[in-house]
Amino acid sequence: LPLVCMIFEAYVMHYNSPRFYRELSHKSIGRYTACIGGSFGFSAMIYVAIASAGFLTFGGNADNYILNSYSTRDPVATACRLFIGISILTIYPIAFIGFRDALLDVMRVPIEQQTARYLNILTVVMLSLITLTAAFVTDLGVINAVGGGTVAVAMVAVFPFLMFQKAIQDLGHTAVRGQLLEVKIAMLLMVFVVVIGVGGVATELVMGV
Repeated sequence: LPLVCMIFEAYVMHYNSPRFYRELSHKSIGRYTACIGGSFGFSAMIYVAIASAGFLTFGGNADNYILNSYSTRDPVATACRLFIGISILTIYPIAFIGFRDALLDVMRVPIEQQTARYLNILTVVMLSLITLTAAFVTDLGVINAVGGGTVAVAMVAVFPFLMFQKAIQDLGHTAVRGQLLEVKIAMLLMVFVVVIGVGGVATELVMGV
């Protein structure tokens, strides 16, 4: 279950979906679906390859951050650590801006109030809290499992279902039978994912203790 939660965490980019669609050239639902499917499929192959290599090399002794399992004198592992750092520095702003925009939406901050000064203050506060948390919580396994079982589950299952349900409700009597059935199926999927998330978080916390 913690592994499934980590997988949820690995695919959390949903809050950037509107931005990706707006920036897509010759945008259409079909083209967007193809881009997302190809991107997620390629990412899945990379995740499987790296996870398999780590487990086949170290077995149950593999560290949650696999590079920690390698010697500090290993030049290839050292190069990988460097590239991971560069990757985090370049990718983090994309994820952070999406998270900040989502928080502004949840707080219902009007556009006219989102001045440069307001956004800068909010950014400093958020980054300070995130950095403070990272300074004390250093186990990447716990971070990924708990984050995947809570935030990621909400992003990939709960919020999409609630938005879809609201959209169908707004159709009123014009909603067809198939759409109403789809809402029920989406609800079952949401409950299933939430149960996995709760179980994963509980398992990880018990194992950590």
